[in-house]
Amino acid sequence: MGEMILASFLKIWHVIPIVIAIILFKKFMNKKDKKRRINKNEEHEKNGLTLELRTRKKYEDLGYKVISPEIQEGETDQIIDLVCSKDDKTLLFQCKNASTSKSITGEDIKKFHSYALNYVKSNDMAEKDVEFRYVIPYSDVLHKSAIKILTNDSYNCKYMIL
Repeated sequence: MGEMILASFLKIWHVIPIVIAIILFKKFMNKKDKKRRINKNEEHEKNGLTLELRTRKKYEDLGYKVISPEIQEGETDQIIDLVCSKDDKTLLFQCKNASTSKSITGEDIKKFHSYALNYVKSNDMAEKDVEFRYVIPYSDVLHKSAIKILTNDSYNCKYMIL
């Protein structure tokens, strides 16, 4: 039995360095892509193209009517940045231009979700016609607790990278 394993290993030993090289190359490319995304996002911000403006333009180009909700009196942080509607579908967006890795936690998503549900109720919208979107510049800003919530269909909230 041991001889068979050794014989099999001797036939494929040359594949191991190739697999290691592929893994290292993939890590290198992911790191390079992350740096490219960060630089691109910083360049957009310098040119006045905030994440919110880029999201607005994207959805206007897709034929949505886009509005920015009014800030309620006494509010310092606006949770719902954009409201997009087309036909009988409405999307509520929060654009979070975070740059620190793992800085957006599950609590941030829950806060957005809760506020968005209140917005839906206070504006007499049908909950089944509304979807929530969390817009980020790149995926590394999401903590694993946030990813878990955003991939859970019960929250009706997805994230998008722009």
